[in-house]
Amino acid sequence: MTTTPVRIYKDIDLSFSRLNLADATGDIAKRVDVNAVKQSIKNLLLTQKGERLFQPQVGSDLYALLFEPMDFITIEALKAVIINCLANYEPRIVVESLVMDPNYDENSYVITLNFYTIGVYAPATFNFTLKRLR
Repeated sequence: MTTTPVRIYKDIDLSFSRLNLADATGDIAKRVDVNAVKQSIKNLLLTQKGERLFQPQVGSDLYALLFEPMDFITIEALKAVIINCLANYEPRIVVESLVMDPNYDENSYVITLNFYTIGVYAPATFNFTLKRLR
């Protein structure tokens, strides 16, 4: 078994940083393979449904659940929203596990998503913190 990816996923870096500061072309950096998929996952989960003008169904309802009590029921609802969003809009991954740790002091959730990217033989982990904006 080789470790060379079968498919190559490419996307622009949404921080719009330059490819090489010494390069005079000023091209925007790109994200490839797992990093491109991670960027897509973050965008999908943090986009609210109805936020995209011509694609109102794309996104998740995570923000609506952030104002619910921090209990087991809310954690399971958040997990269901994440799994459904990724199943519907990110066909490049297979979710292996999803762990949500509530941080009661900060009113936030630390989310750890373990997944496989189709065409890439190594597992990947995506961590982010989900919290209310004040």
